[in-house]
Amino acid sequence: MEPSRAADARPLGVLVRIFPKLSETFILEEILGLERQGLQLRLYALAPPTDTVVHPAVARVQAPLRTAPPLRPASLGAYARDHLRAFADGPGRYLASFAEALRRGRRGLADFARAGWLSARLREDGVGHLHSHFISTPADVAQLAARLASLPFSISAHAKDIYLSQAYDLRRRLQAAAFTVTCTQANRATLSAVAPQAQIHRLYHGVDHQVFHPARRVLVDAVPLIVSVGRLRAKKGLDVLIDACARLRDQSREFACEIVGYGPEHDRLQAQIEDLGLEGQVRLVGALSREQVIERYARAAVYVQPARIAADGDRDGIPNVLLEAMAMGLPVVATRVSGIPELVDEEVNGVLVEPDDAPALAAAIEGLLRQPARGVAMACRARATVVDGFDNDRNLRLLCELLEQARQRAPGPLATREAPAWSLK
Repeated sequence: MEPSRAADARPLGVLVRIFPKLSETFILEEILGLERQGLQLRLYALAPPTDTVVHPAVARVQAPLRTAPPLRPASLGAYARDHLRAFADGPGRYLASFAEALRRGRRGLADFARAGWLSARLREDGVGHLHSHFISTPADVAQLAARLASLPFSISAHAKDIYLSQAYDLRRRLQAAAFTVTCTQANRATLSAVAPQAQIHRLYHGVDHQVFHPARRVLVDAVPLIVSVGRLRAKKGLDVLIDACARLRDQSREFACEIVGYGPEHDRLQAQIEDLGLEGQVRLVGALSREQVIERYARAAVYVQPARIAADGDRDGIPNVLLEAMAMGLPVVATRVSGIPELVDEEVNGVLVEPDDAPALAAAIEGLLRQPARGVAMACRARATVVDGFDNDRNLRLLCELLEQARQRAPGPLATREAPAWSLK
């Protein structure tokens, strides 16, 4: 694929909830990957960032970012001007979009307000196609904005946005989109069951395996270090890891454990650590920069991903941090949840256990600590798995192809306008 370099080519719009967001590095990596492919991007966010730590790679993003103003009285004048413009540009489209939003209730009206703002920005920026991350509120806003601006749109579906949405909402979004991509085969099967006629493709996330590289490993700690990285949420299963650590301690296994991340489960997990008397061995280290996370990978003896399906149905797809650890040449222990078995092959490139099974998790970790040569062999194959199947640039070529196909299918004048920046030669 050779991306178009036409100076006046129409850019791709990318809509996200928040940008940048430390826990959504997969979106950042996709943006950087698309820019490496030669695409011109315009970024739009529905809310401003809230993280105190910013991923350093954000500075490499070339695309300008525009963030929707809050839905408050002070912003109503600006929203009104955008909606008047949208109505003037296409009264029929505007009224049809408003009627659809009205059927969704109060949430639909809030989406419609933001869609008016977004459609104005899409026109100003000359966007040729809108791609939305998450098949939840961003997809609803994207659908309405794309209709107002007379553009095709597509969706990236991930995890919580799939499993916490109602089936009829998923069906509506899938059928409206030109196509949908999702990050695991398990997700694709779920979505295809909801909307069999929709165009749904598996698109694995990828990592930069030159950045996450075994050469950065420095096993200098006398005490083996267990590492886990992720948002402190119920679906991450970190309470099970803490229970497993108590079992390792009771077996007189020497170790340290660091859990990297932030989130609503922090206080409960800290109380669990204290109740089990693990303060000297298990630490919640909070949010860290990418370099600090890599430093943990570099010192670790084992990486653990104890994911589960939460009570509300929320679950991971394939966590990017698991890809990162495997690319770093780390032995990994993970659970048989969602798309994780698509990445981790039992006793080939890692160890799999059932979720919510602290004894099995402890035994798997202990086995790798006791048999380091076994772990090294699996870690080498883990690195090869990531390089061969989860290369970001290689996987994103599918997204570029789908965008080109959507452009060619677009009705009316869209199909005959100047080719957008993702056009394939």
